[in-house]
This record gives sequence, C-alpha cells and structure tokens, in this order.
Amino acid sequence: MMNRGIALGVFAAVELSALLPLRALGAPQDEPPLDGQQASDDRRSQAIARYRKGRALYAERAWGAALAEFLASRQLHPMWAATSSAALCLKQLGRHDEALDMFEALLRDFGAELPVGAREVAQGEVVALRGLVGTIELEGAELGADITIDGQSRGEFPALAPLRVSAGSHLVRLAKEGFEPFERRVEVAGGQTARVAVRLRALVRSGRLRVAERGGKTLDVVVDGSVVGKTPWEGRIAAGDHVVLLRGDGDLGTLPVPVSIELDRTTPLTLEAEELAAALRVKPEPMNASVAIDGVTVGRGLWEGRLRAGAHRVEVAAPGFAPEARRIDVARGERQILRVRLERDETSPFWRKSARPARYVVELGNTLLLVPTLGGDLAAQCARDCRQGLGVGAGAAIHAGYELGAGLGFGVTIGYVAATQTTAGRRTSLLPVGLPASPGTADDQLALRGATAGAWVGLTVGERFPLHLRLGAGALLGTVLDTRTGEFEARDERVYRLRPALEQHDAAFFQVTPEVRAGFPLGRGVQLTAGVAVPVLFSLWQPRWVATHQVRAGGDGFGTFGDDTLVGAVVVALAPGIGARLDF
Repeated sequence: MMNRGIALGVFAAVELSALLPLRALGAPQDEPPLDGQQASDDRRSQAIARYRKGRALYAERAWGAALAEFLASRQLHPMWAATSSAALCLKQLGRHDEALDMFEALLRDFGAELPVGAREVAQGEVVALRGLVGTIELEGAELGADITIDGQSRGEFPALAPLRVSAGSHLVRLAKEGFEPFERRVEVAGGQTARVAVRLRALVRSGRLRVAERGGKTLDVVVDGSVVGKTPWEGRIAAGDHVVLLRGDGDLGTLPVPVSIELDRTTPLTLEAEELAAALRVKPEPMNASVAIDGVTVGRGLWEGRLRAGAHRVEVAAPGFAPEARRIDVARGERQILRVRLERDETSPFWRKSARPARYVVELGNTLLLVPTLGGDLAAQCARDCRQGLGVGAGAAIHAGYELGAGLGFGVTIGYVAATQTTAGRRTSLLPVGLPASPGTADDQLALRGATAGAWVGLTVGERFPLHLRLGAGALLGTVLDTRTGEFEARDERVYRLRPALEQHDAAFFQVTPEVRAGFPLGRGVQLTAGVAVPVLFSLWQPRWVATHQVRAGGDGFGTFGDDTLVGAVVVALAPGIGARLDF
C-alpha cells in the first residue's frame, strides 16, 4: 500500500468522483508531506492549517472555497499535495487552462519527488487537459499593449508565453495609452489555435486621467480591466465613462469606481487602498452580459476581483434577456463563485429579425395551362352524348418589380398564353339556304391565344424556403379560333361530313391572377420557384360565330349556323409551373 503522501488517489478523484465515496477517491490527505527546503515553523504550520481546511471543503465538494485554501497553502509553503489538490479543484470548476498550468507546475517543480504512480497520473491529466484547452494568438497589435482575457490580465503584447484558454467563448481586450481599446469575442476549440488580427486605432477624442493612492502606496492602476501603469499615474484615455480600481500585493486594493473623462481635460482621481479580504468570480450566461457590482458596471462576461467582506449586490444584464440581480454575502477569506444564467426575454426587440434589404426582383416562369371549360354557348349545348375535353395549353411570363425589406413587393408582368379545347358530338342544326334546318352533330376545336400585360403586388415570407404570394391584374389581348366539322342529314336523308370551317375573332379579357410559389435558393440572390396560379378571365366581349358565314351543306347547297358565343363571360384556369427568380 502506498504512503498517505502519495497523490495517486488525488488524481483519480477527478475521473471517479461521481462513482466512489470521497475517501476512496483519494481526496487530499490528512497530513501533507513537506517538500523541498524547510520553511519556518510558523509558515509551515499555517500552510498545513490551510491545507487541512481545504481538505475539509474538498470533502464537501465546495471546489471554489477549497481552491482558495490550497492556493493560500502553496503561497505560505510550497507542497506538491497542495499543488495537486489545487489542480483538481480547477478542473472541477471547469477552468481547464488553469488546471493544465497547475498540473504542469506540479510536474515541473516536484516531478523528482513524486511517486511513480502519481507522476504518471499527472502526466495523463496534462495530455487530457491539452485536448480541452486552446490557444489565442494575437497578431498586429501595438507593442506594449496590455492583454486582458475574460477580465484577467495576461501581460503585454507580444505575449511571452502561449495565451492558453479553456475551449469556449472568450472576450479578448487590448489597451494602450493613446489608442482606442480593442475588444473581440473569440471562439476557441480544444487543442486548436484561434488567431486574432488586432488593430488599435489612435485616439481622436480623448482626455487625461490622473490617479493617485491617498497614502502614497504603489499599486497597479486598472482601467476597464486593463493594467495601464502604477500609482501615481497619468495618461490619455478615450473621452467617456470608464471603471478604475487599484490592485496591490495580497489583499490590498480598492473597489471599482466609475469615472467620466471629459474631452481635452484632465480628471483627477484619488483612491484609498484597503484590505479586500474576500474574492468573487461572476460567470454570466450569455457570455456577453454586463456585470455590475454594487451599482458599478465592471465589465462584460466573466469577471473576477476582490471585494470587502460582507454583503454585495450583483447585477447582470444582456440585450434580449431579462436582467437579474443577486444579493450575496462573502465572508472574510472566502472566494465565492457566482453563476448567473439570464432568462431570454421573448418580448424584446432584440430577437426581432431585422428587415431584409429592399431589392429588385425578376422572375421568369413557365406554366402548364389547364382549362376546365372555355364556356359560351358551345359548352352550354354540350349534353348527353356530347364530349368536351379538358382544355390544355401553356404560358410564359416575366415578372419584374421591387420588393421592400418587409417582403411587400410590386411590379409589372408581360407574358403569352395559348390553350386548346375540343368539343365533339354537340347536337345542333345547319340551315341550308331556302330549306328547312338539317339536324346533326358538330365538332369544335377552340384555340385561345394572346399576350398578357399588367401589374402585380406580392408578399414574400420566410427565408430558408421563402413563400411568394402574388396577385396580378391586367389584360389578355388575342384571338379565338374555332375549327368546326360535323355530320348532318341532307333533305334526301343522306348523311354528309362537313368540311372544316374556320372562324377567327379578336378577344379581350380583363385578367385577375392570384398565385402562390415556393422558392428553393440555389445561391445568393438566385431561386428555383414552383407553384400554382389561378387565372380568372372576364370577357370584355364574347366572340360569336358569324350567322351569315356559309358552309357547304352537301346536296342541300350552302348553309349557315346560328350566332353561338364561342367563349363564356368568365373563364377560370389552373396554371401550375416552375420558374427562376433573381434578386439584386
């Protein structure tokens, strides 16, 4: 059995914590071994006390509080047990980049002293965590610009070490005196490098800020999360609102305070450093949410800083989400983690889809024309043994217009249609000149052809597969051709076949066409469309067979037909079709 100072069980705890009792996981041991050179008895005793407190918190799964104790123990006296325990806590907290750094520090600083099994487990953790950690690489920034990631200072550009972060979304900020701050949210995949091109723009509208510590102490000056220098400090920053705090060694510092910089003026600010014995880490969701502490907005996204022990008010807000406020109590020496998940506000204008830009549209379409009946007297007389076929034809049209961002459009249409319908076996009479009527049956082949022109209004809804609704109105100008044959009985009771007789008449209709089409995008601004239209034609006049038109009536000489109407007052058709639509 291994000595209780062996950390193998500690590392196994990370992977098996959900399955085994805490003691079996090898949680931090009761008495940590003392590594390296001997420290003073006092510091060693304090380190052991901190470690024991962290072990108790670890057993309660209070990862954040346990981490704070293990880090304090490491600061008092370095021990590999405290280092490994801190790494475990960081991994439990999802801070994989910091956990990786800690495991690497464990192997680097204590590798020779670690038992073989513990060293192998630590090496395995390093390999696993590298798959959960990515790197941010900055390019083109100003030399000496301060780098901040998720509110934590990461040095100056160029970075002397890889900027490793946990896989996920991170807010990168660079700042330098005399330049506008650069901010960008970056998505980083595990094991990958995200490259960020940085361009700091020279300040155009700026003022000066002068910061001093009341007691003359030297502390870091932090403006909007970036370290800009040490007190006393004076520099040029953008005009507007900013947040300033001082940060010193240990717990020394100041709470964040707002300051407004006026254009071309110097704003003095004197702060008094104090002991900030508590720490808070706020992790909002969404990651771009703003965080305010005690009424002072301290930044967007992840925020971590030191506070006075006691009660504080934390407010988190983001566009499109309901804001949330929490009251927390942080005890002296406590490091608290606050996760705030905002609820989406469905009534917020933030979620309304922005209107599409207005555009010109052109659509070319081809249709199959189906006409149940062309109407008129010919259709009305078709009964009993008479047969009327379905009218069939085709059409083509070009629609051009302008569509507003809301999808409402209008334009003009030109096109051409042609349809043919046959009526066979219609009972009628032929009137031979000077003789009684001869009964018989007539066959008529009607052909309607013409050009269309008009205007349309329409509405487009949807984006992925848009639906186009259109209502057109205009005129159809063309001709109606009737080719008539038949069989009739002459006065001598002989049946004769009527030779084809043709009549062509001008036709004009007022046309109303409701239409619906679905769009299938093929590329930017190009759609294949398919749909159906229902043309409704209103005859401006009804073409008729000319009653004086004489035809050969077999042995009876010549005869005439009645002046029957060839098309009805209203003609309805069905027009399914396909087309192509261009938006530009």
